[in-house]
Amino acid sequence: MSPHQIIAVAVRLFAVWLAVYSAWKIPSFYIYATGQNEPKLLVIVLAAATFCLVLILALWRFPVTVAKKLLSSPVPESTSSVSPDLWLAMGCALTGLWLLTQTVPPIAQDLIGLYRFGSTYIDQPGLTPWLVYRLLMVVISLWLVLGAKGFRKLFWWARNAGYGRPSDDT
Repeated sequence: MSPHQIIAVAVRLFAVWLAVYSAWKIPSFYIYATGQNEPKLLVIVLAAATFCLVLILALWRFPVTVAKKLLSSPVPESTSSVSPDLWLAMGCALTGLWLLTQTVPPIAQDLIGLYRFGSTYIDQPGLTPWLVYRLLMVVISLWLVLGAKGFRKLFWWARNAGYGRPSDDT
């Protein structure tokens, strides 16, 4: 793979990270801010979500353009025997590790709170949905780290969607 292709893969991985992070943080910001009595809260949340969505789509759609802007000087092509599937597997593993590092500490904090405070800690409003969400994130991150063959198949299907396969009738 050439350096431009490597940077393009990194840009797409960043787009995936930004999508996961935005899907995680924008709703939690809205939930937190509803108690702050902010009159323009919905406009702020919708503007942030729209900005993130446009940025994610632009990064996903034009990774080579971003790579060319980042690597402005012509770089000689490098011949590498690494397949795109291996790059995707490494990206999935890194994304899974990132999700794991973001999810495990809050779960540990909840378990420590449960141990120290018992049933009064469980009775907090909203704890159960967040715990279910965090456990789901652990499952997804372990899936990404430990193989994610299904994710790779989904990725390649989405990448090639809309392109007709040559027919055998010719």
